[in-house]
Amino acid sequence: MKTLALFILLFITGTTGLLAQTKTLHDVYGGIELTLPTVMGNGMGRNDNVILFRPDGTFNHQMEKPDWQTRVTGKYTIDGQNIMLQHNGGAKDKFKLETDGDLDAGSYKLLKLNTFNSIPPGYYGFTSGSTSGGGSSGMVFVGTSGKRGLYFDGKGNFTSNRSSATMVSGDGIGGGTSSKDNGAGAYTISNGVLTLKYNSGPTETHSFFSRPQEKPIMAVVDGNIYFMDDDSKTADKTKTKSSAAQPSLSTNSNVTNTNTPAVKTTDVQSILNSANRALGGAKLDALKTLEVKATIMGINARMKLDLDAQKVRVELHRGQQLLSVEQLSNNDSWQWRNGRKSPLAPGRVMEMKQSLHSGPLAFRKENISRMNDIKMQPAKGDMTLLTYKIDGITNLAVFNSNNQLVGDGNTANRVMETSAYTAFTTVDGIVFPAKEVQTSGVQKANISYDNYIVNPDFTESDWNIPTP
Repeated sequence: MKTLALFILLFITGTTGLLAQTKTLHDVYGGIELTLPTVMGNGMGRNDNVILFRPDGTFNHQMEKPDWQTRVTGKYTIDGQNIMLQHNGGAKDKFKLETDGDLDAGSYKLLKLNTFNSIPPGYYGFTSGSTSGGGSSGMVFVGTSGKRGLYFDGKGNFTSNRSSATMVSGDGIGGGTSSKDNGAGAYTISNGVLTLKYNSGPTETHSFFSRPQEKPIMAVVDGNIYFMDDDSKTADKTKTKSSAAQPSLSTNSNVTNTNTPAVKTTDVQSILNSANRALGGAKLDALKTLEVKATIMGINARMKLDLDAQKVRVELHRGQQLLSVEQLSNNDSWQWRNGRKSPLAPGRVMEMKQSLHSGPLAFRKENISRMNDIKMQPAKGDMTLLTYKIDGITNLAVFNSNNQLVGDGNTANRVMETSAYTAFTTVDGIVFPAKEVQTSGVQKANISYDNYIVNPDFTESDWNIPTP
């Protein structure tokens, strides 16, 4: 059940002060803008947004550049509580200055970083990833991921580790490479300039800012946001972090459902029919509308689907505040954010269409009949991997030894996005996930499903554009 997404910032709090009364800023702000999934099968993206504001009305958001201290990427003005950014390329941003010193962008926040001359001791970690090709592009899929860890002892010593991996897959080919690099030495920091002198000889300089007042402690290194590990006590973290096993679909092989046949079938059609019966059979096939409520990292998500009308709506809330709405329909597909409506990008439209035939909905008989290029192969942990295409999009489904669906994924967003289901709930005879781990590239999200409403009676007002 593919869904959509919003941009939010993790871990909101910061410093104090009445910035709304000032006309200029002399601060560094940072936050993570995430494209979060909401329901069954959609991964996420990450944008580390870090901005240096100067008192002369200029700003720089390219903190990874060697000349970050003098580089100008735009100008800003302040009118009351509103701060308007005019980028050199013509793009515009608007933030709201809050009384606690942070910047509110509507659906995410930037936190004020106020430590430029010291580093809270501990281990800091960062992950990154990128992809190209795959999906319906007709190109070979190439994915890269990287990790970096930095440990500071608070006495002028540091250790670091880097690891990277590349995966290549396509018709008849597959493989990958990986590398690791560790180091240690002495560090100094002054006015946001971090100098690392390695014992092996090289010296590096980086921009470094942190926010140590509240957990999780956040730091920005060259425009990338790191978080301190609460359990970091020693430099050994730089070793264990780089070699820690990553969660995979096979971790859920012990999940079973009493409706699932006890005998493992070995042919494609039997597995498809078994999945249909295990997930609700006739009740699943008769599903017309569905409303789902979920919680992701403190954000409340509500999804509405009308399968006959091919309509999907995703609403994201923080408390009582409506953050964003994305809606798919045959006539008009749009998004609403910060009080403004705009068209959905073609890639988003494709992703939302996936929600109509992913998760348990993929195994309604009408969707089974649309599957083509179906292939089956054994997988790790006595599992079975099924791959198939619907509307040209490659999908996968993972079944345990009892033919129960424990994970799935697709390439609608060019990279294979996977979901692992760790618990289930039965509503009106249909089996839905109760908990899920979604993965896209190196990003992961844990989802708790709070409520399912089967065949609700939607009205026209359920599909209206939000009013200001």
